Amino acid sequence: MLPFHPGLALSLLLTLALGQPSQCQEHVFLQFLGLDKVPSPPKFQPVPYILRKIIQDQAAAPSAGVSEDLCYLKELGVRGNVLRLLPDQGFFLNSKKHSQTSSCLQKLLYFNLSAVKEKDQLTIAQLGLDLGPSTYYDLGPELELALSLVQKASVWGKSIPKPGKLFALQSVPWPQGALRFNLLDVAKDWYINPQKNAGLFLEILVKGDRDVEVNFQLEDTCAKLRRSLHASLLVVTLNPEQCHPSSRKRRAAIPVPKASCKNLCHRHQLFINFRDLGWHKWIIAPKGFMANYCHGECPFSLTTSLNSSNYAFMQALMNAVDPEIPQAVCVPTKLSPISMLYQDNDDNVILRHYEDMVVDECGCG
Repeated sequence: MLPFHPGLALSLLLTLALGQPSQCQEHVFLQFLGLDKVPSPPKFQPVPYILRKIIQDQAAAPSAGVSEDLCYLKELGVRGNVLRLLPDQGFFLNSKKHSQTSSCLQKLLYFNLSAVKEKDQLTIAQLGLDLGPSTYYDLGPELELALSLVQKASVWGKSIPKPGKLFALQSVPWPQGALRFNLLDVAKDWYINPQKNAGLFLEILVKGDRDVEVNFQLEDTCAKLRRSLHASLLVVTLNPEQCHPSSRKRRAAIPVPKASCKNLCHRHQLFINFRDLGWHKWIIAPKGFMANYCHGECPFSLTTSLNSSNYAFMQALMNAVDPEIPQAVCVPTKLSPISMLYQDNDDNVILRHYEDMVVDECGCG
């Protein structure tokens, strides 16, 4: 991935939006997004409520005049600039007919953490298990859920993984929404030593004795569980190089100033619509954003009143003496961030924070 440079990502995106982008320009910008190529998912994965709430709150903050550090996720209570929802890539294990001692279902859960980069700091790893709507509400015996680390890696789909250390065991008397488990320590170990990532062993058992009627009902319940079970891993990471210090807050929307002369340096409105770039097929939200751009002249006589740096003033002064020295140019002087929710080619749903993507103020520099 290219090194972070303030404003460069926005410049590349403006080039893509305002002209006919070359494949090279598009590739460079995608690298800033952490992507190797344009994603082309066949369909969007379901987006969990927490991710939608985060991006909706962030989108509402500027219009409400609220300053917000987008690298702090108040909904989760941690710092992070990338949220990934990793899909389960495991498989069900074949089980015999359910006897008095057999389990309802067994499944290997596997999550690929290779998308997490070397400089990323893991701050959250949360396993979510959705058992489906009212799947076993009328079942007499309670269900019990056991979650273990897999003892060692198995030959994919051929050998049966063996459960190792048990780290979660709880009763599930009836459907109660998604169950969540803290896997931060486990994920950190997998991140440091990828060869240790042999997955998780999930088993749902039935507590208590059962008569013939309940046993028949159990068969139906277990079949429904296999169809409706959905597992995912929410991973939050922080790359300090891509997040400014917390003192740099997201600014509220700034109205476009009424320039006394249209030719002078000032901010111009520009809305970037991701559909125009053909990116609506993989970007879930927002549909676009007001990026804006800077344009206009920087005459020496007005340099000090055009939000200019001292260097721009001296450059304008030297230009008046020697015309071969270029004039100061109209550039962004204040930028603010945005967040994007998208899906990559590995079916990961990602919420990523990007600094310096919106032009708030312009000046001569």
